[in-house]
Amino acid sequence: MEDVIILRKLSVRDTEVLSTLANNRNIWNNMRDIFPHPYTIDDAKNFIAMVSKEDVPLTFGIDFNNQLVGVISFIRQPDVYRKSIEIGFWIGEEYWKKGITSTSIKKMIDYAENSLDVNRIFANVFEHNIASMKVLKKNGFIEEGISIDAVYKNNQFHNLHRFYLLVKNG
Repeated sequence: MEDVIILRKLSVRDTEVLSTLANNRNIWNNMRDIFPHPYTIDDAKNFIAMVSKEDVPLTFGIDFNNQLVGVISFIRQPDVYRKSIEIGFWIGEEYWKKGITSTSIKKMIDYAENSLDVNRIFANVFEHNIASMKVLKKNGFIEEGISIDAVYKNNQFHNLHRFYLLVKNG
């Protein structure tokens, strides 16, 4: 049987699973500090409520064989950057290295090309997050630079790797 990966809107029924998956320090270490740790049921409820208000869906749960395993999203940019969109993602640790993230990124690229008025997708990756850099490159993203000591996480400075992909609108 072939594995099935689906991107879908999050719902309140995802609250407990989302909280359990996200409450992981190894995930948090690769995320901005706005992503809480510990990640509580209330954090999951608030996140789902926030993303359910999106006019155009930009945040999706990642289902792997009918089980929520992570989240992937686009973040719109303001002003002169309005044709660029940032991609962000995380997968529950037990689902790492299964190709789920790569397939999910490919689906988001297709969505951007066919449904969103953007010409550029970009990602910012902490230097120690080698897996995310590899999966972005696998999906055609190009590393455009490194911002030295741009991130302050866990009481340390870290370099930030910047990736981009120009998309074809459909």
